Amino acid sequence: MMLDWPTLVQYLPVLMKGAVTTIEITLLVALFSFVIALPVAIARNSASPLARGAAQSFTFFFRGAPILAVLFLLYYGLPQIPGIKESVFWHVIERPMPIAVLALSLNSAGFLAEIFAVALRNVPVGEIEAARAFGFSTLKTFFRFTLPAAARLSLRSYGNELVFVLKGTAAVNFITITDLIGAANQVYFNTFDPFTPLLIAGVIYLFFALLIVTGIRLLERRLSPWLYRKNTPEPRLKELAA
Repeated sequence: MMLDWPTLVQYLPVLMKGAVTTIEITLLVALFSFVIALPVAIARNSASPLARGAAQSFTFFFRGAPILAVLFLLYYGLPQIPGIKESVFWHVIERPMPIAVLALSLNSAGFLAEIFAVALRNVPVGEIEAARAFGFSTLKTFFRFTLPAAARLSLRSYGNELVFVLKGTAAVNFITITDLIGAANQVYFNTFDPFTPLLIAGVIYLFFALLIVTGIRLLERRLSPWLYRKNTPEPRLKELAA
């Protein structure tokens, strides 16, 4: 089967419009999932058993629940709550886009919270103790030393999660949002050619994923340049033992 160029030329604007919607959702989910995940990660490492239990329950549920289940639960379930349609909150969730962003953000936050929690636990204790010894308060130590170090440790995993978010946006066409996959399906229904629109959609997804991976790699090179140095001499055991 070959690519149908007349179909591609005719329906490329439709596919690009769907791609713009996909990118909008991905960027919004990346922002809100980070905002949700960071306090959950901090609670995950808290000394309080109640905070740890609540954070662990959050990550357990949203990591295990399928995206479609969360999406349908919010889209069809929230309007059934008594009084929700009379509240101010209804003006926010009556449209499918906020519901899609909320569902995908909660799902992604479940994974990001674990990524951030592990990174925070792996920050070298010596760096934190040195900052406290120089007179930094607990809050300043966290924001100036612990958080940047954890960001470097979690950067690659965060990039992988962003790629998963990008691909997960395909679920939103089930609640009447025309994303990239929804646009490809529209072209298929109009032309009965599944190959051309789905192939182009796959190429666009691949391009956006490559952009994310490249951006994360450049950011990692900026934050952790020593990982990319060539011909770095390895420490000799005799020198270390001396």
